[in-house]
Amino acid sequence: MKVSEIMNPEVLSVAPQDRVCDVIDLFLEKNITGAPVVDQGKVTGIISRKDILPLIATFDLDCSSLEQIRRTCSHYVTDHMQTNVITVTPVEDVEKCALIMTDNHINRLPVIEGDTLVGIITRGDILKALALCCRCN
Repeated sequence: MKVSEIMNPEVLSVAPQDRVCDVIDLFLEKNITGAPVVDQGKVTGIISRKDILPLIATFDLDCSSLEQIRRTCSHYVTDHMQTNVITVTPVEDVEKCALIMTDNHINRLPVIEGDTLVGIITRGDILKALALCCRCN
């Protein structure tokens, strides 16, 4: 099975100059855990809950830390994104993607064609495809 068969072509992405608080809102609103960072049409990074959580993990979530939370949330994506992004192409085998994700402890792979982001494949996409295959047998 190829990536193009199960990838999501409707990719929600963020920009390096977006604020962390806006990314948190996007993640919550769209029920996603990460997104590619796109600058001038090219994938330049990836940001996930794993990158954001350490920013707020030490806060006491009470009124005394409100100002600290505001300052942290005004940070920019570029300050916290991962820049070593592993990508795949639409013709890649899904099995290879599963190995890449497992070996690198990542949950998503941007799918690019040339320099253009054309989709995203997640662990969830792979599990759904596997479940469909299991039902067919």
